[in-house]
Amino acid sequence: MRIYFIFLYSFLYILLKRIVFCQKISGSLLQRISPRTSLKLFGSAKVELGRNIQIESMCDVQVHGNGILQIGDLSYFNHFCMISCHDRIEIGDNCMFGPGVRIFDNNHRFARNLGVSSKLSTAPITIGNNCWVASNVIILKGVTIGDNCVIGAGCIICQNIPANSLVRGNNNLLIEELK
Repeated sequence: MRIYFIFLYSFLYILLKRIVFCQKISGSLLQRISPRTSLKLFGSAKVELGRNIQIESMCDVQVHGNGILQIGDLSYFNHFCMISCHDRIEIGDNCMFGPGVRIFDNNHRFARNLGVSSKLSTAPITIGNNCWVASNVIILKGVTIGDNCVIGAGCIICQNIPANSLVRGNNNLLIEELK
């Protein structure tokens, strides 16, 4: 019974954002988005959802300005994930994100003589198909993660990861070909 409630809630939630708030959300209306998930669009932001996406409770998804967030079919976001999109984030099909994953395509500008600025620098993020991103991973701006990658828990991804890679953290990134 709970699954039907979540489908109904998600359908109405997306429909409300499209019709009442005129927000640019395209794709399938049949999603599983927890009622305790925050999906916020600001300015001309746009979200494109594939089929059968599941977003668990306490996730925070924010798309700002002219940002575009694309999520492929059958992708899953566990509890407490966060996506902050000001430029472009593309997530492929059949991806799984563990609890507490953070994805940022932006960062505050900083200068030694001026300190931290509220202005942002941005760069797009691309995550390929069939990727598993384990718990508490942070993915930073400008990164491309290839298809069929596994990113181990707690890694901070700040460089491109080739397809078919296993990434484990040991204070340094270790990139190996999957066997």
